Amino acid sequence: MKKAVTLALLHLAPRPGEIEHNKRMLESMALRASALEAKLIVTPELAVSGYGFRDVVGIDWIARQQATLLAWAASLARKAGAFLLLGAPEADAAGSALFNSLFLFAPDGTRRDCHHKINVLKVGAESWSTPGDRATSVAIDGVGRMGLFVCADMYSRRLVRETAAQNVDLLVSCAAWAPGEHGPNGEWEWASPATERPVLVCNRTGVDMLDFSDARSVAAIGGSIVHAHASPAEALIPVDWTPWARELRNWRVIV
Repeated sequence: MKKAVTLALLHLAPRPGEIEHNKRMLESMALRASALEAKLIVTPELAVSGYGFRDVVGIDWIARQQATLLAWAASLARKAGAFLLLGAPEADAAGSALFNSLFLFAPDGTRRDCHHKINVLKVGAESWSTPGDRATSVAIDGVGRMGLFVCADMYSRRLVRETAAQNVDLLVSCAAWAPGEHGPNGEWEWASPATERPVLVCNRTGVDMLDFSDARSVAAIGGSIVHAHASPAEALIPVDWTPWARELRNWRVIV
């Protein structure tokens, strides 16, 4: 008999520029998700660095610490025994381009793929980041094919359609998207019926340039937000996923 698998969203409050603190926080919460037998663990956007890290620690550390960071992430995936979708800054091999990235690591620590955020801000907190240039989908054993997004990538209806067209089962986004004037405004709800796929978003909380206390992690299905969580406190959000039926059920929040 086919069984649902557990996906886990880490609704966290990364501190800008406090890399080691954020890594400890991620490790602690990922191991909690592992204890629930999560098959896939998803973090918020730039969970390793915090969103506004540039104004605190600059950007030179990204290339300098890249190998150490990737080795740590691989080790975390192995410890958790799960696939890990990790939001972090990335430097290319030459160190000449930087990306706002969503990495995928397998349970054996292998780096499987990486999505570079496409709709980056050209000024301000993301001005360090080079835009990505491709829609990204990845096949995850036992979970299905995921279409990957970082936050405002879902502004682009063209990108959403191009990603879904890669025969994906679920659209997954990491985010640092606070409510307000430039907050989410129906993008997740639109994407679900437009692609006939569920949408799962791992957002964040805390204060980091903006107040994310009311920012929501959500599941959108058929044009509606069917599950959502926002709070000042960090939380672990497991949800059951049935790949063959493309169904998200049993959303729960653990603080």
